[in-house]
Order: sequence, then structure tokens, then C-alpha cells
Amino acid sequence: MTQVKRGNARTAVMTRKQQRFSLFKIVSVVMGITLLVVLLMQNDPFPGVRKAAMRHRRRQTEVIASSSERDFRNPTETVEEIKTEKIDHNSEEAAAGDGAAARPDTGGDSSGNNGGRIYTLELANLNDGKKGKVVIQTRPEWSPLGVEHFHELMDIEFYKDAKFFRVVNDFVVQFGIPALPKNKKDTVIRDDPVVQTNARGTLTYATSGKDTRTTQLFINTRKGGNAFLDKQGFSPIGEVIEGMEYVDQIYAKYGEKPNQGKIQQQGNAYLDKEFPLLSYISTTYQGTPGDRS
Repeated sequence: MTQVKRGNARTAVMTRKQQRFSLFKIVSVVMGITLLVVLLMQNDPFPGVRKAAMRHRRRQTEVIASSSERDFRNPTETVEEIKTEKIDHNSEEAAAGDGAAARPDTGGDSSGNNGGRIYTLELANLNDGKKGKVVIQTRPEWSPLGVEHFHELMDIEFYKDAKFFRVVNDFVVQFGIPALPKNKKDTVIRDDPVVQTNARGTLTYATSGKDTRTTQLFINTRKGGNAFLDKQGFSPIGEVIEGMEYVDQIYAKYGEKPNQGKIQQQGNAYLDKEFPLLSYISTTYQGTPGDRS
């Protein structure tokens, strides 16, 4: 029988303990890494990336809000991000120079035939207190339901004294909440298919979603047009044929600060107190300024 010396036996025992300890360390490390991965997945290690992706998705579907039940969604995103996202797509189609909108051959003409009409909007309180006259041609071939509704509103002078409460430079000027809350119209019309791009100078209903057109409108002011609005379902109903230079002089320094909910509730009383420099429509009538002389 070979006798194992004490020293050698002790060495053998220590080696087995070290092996068990090493295995324990490996298991602990693996479990720790697994737990860390789970925690990171739950807590989102890249919140900035996630938020940026969410903002990008919102920009794809953002609309120009006109709901009486809520104000604009994040005004900063509405102004800056909508303006830039896909703004140059279809630029050749949308290019219209400094004057009226681009006019494809759609069967209508500038005289108001084909069911279209010519209206004049007299604007007041422009930059430096100036006044100006803007002539609009409606285009039923672009948006028959929208044009019919607009004609009905113009027949009752609905837009008289209406303020341009939302003005975003190189994007849009928006109006259409009545000066007096009692004059609010609850009629909602369906969307028309988009057959004309939102070129500079086109007049289009603001919406808060599908089939939500009421009374609010905007004029596209960007020189290259806002063609990205076409894919979002915004169908122009007409165009500025004279006086686009006055649209460009609408007071813009308030931006999107006026609260739509308060305008709906208080009308011009709220705007006159809080935003006295807003430009507005002093009067409207069918025909050109020359027709009245």
C-alpha cells in the first residue's frame, strides 16, 4: 500500500476547492450578464434614439390641426419638423414662383367657370399696419365638396373679421375660427381625393384627421410648395390669383402662440387682448376689387 503523505493530500483537497470556486464564478458572471441584459432591455439604454424614432414616425403622419376640442400638438414639432420633413419631394410639381399657385390643365379657367368663383379678401393689420386685397379663385375640379362648403360660408360672410391665428414663416398662414363664438359652424365634410398639389398660394382646409374638414383653412406660403401634405390627404380647394404679396405680409411674430381652445370659447375678445397685432380679414365679397368700383 502506498502511503499518501499529508502534504500531498492537502494539496489535492485545495485543488478540488479551487475548481468548485472557479465554476461558481463562471455561473455568477453568466447570471450577472443575463440580468444586466434584461434590465437594459426594460430600461431602454438608448432613450434618445427611441424618442428620435418616435418623432420621425409622428412627422410622417402629422397634420395641421384644427380641432375645437384641443390645441395643436407639440407646437415646436408642428412648426419645425413638419416644415422640413419630406418638404422637397415633388418639388418640380409644386414649384410656383413668388405669385399664385401652379395651375395644371384641369378644365377650369380663371374666370370662375366650371362652377368656380372668384372672391376678394380684404386684409387689415398687416406688417406695419398696412392693408391689402387678396383675390382667390375656387377650383371645384380639385375639391368639389370642399369648394361647395367654402361657397356656403362665403355667402354668409363667415370669415369677416377672422384672424390669422397661426402663421408659420415659409409654411402656412391659417384662419377660420369665427370672430364671435356664437357664429361657430359644426358642419363637418368628407375629404376629397387629392388631385392638386399644395403649391404656394393654394387654399386648403385644415383638419384634425380623416373627414374632419369644418371651417379652418390655410394658405400655403412656401415658395417650393408643401407637397408632402398631399400624401396626408390635404386637398386644395382654390388658389390666390392676385395679392400673394399681401399674404406674405401677414403678421407672423406670434407664430402658434394663440390657443385655439380659447379662440373657440372667446373669439376675437381673447385675441384682441392677448395678441393685438394679429392680421385679419376685414371684409369679403364675391368678385374682384374692380367689380366693386
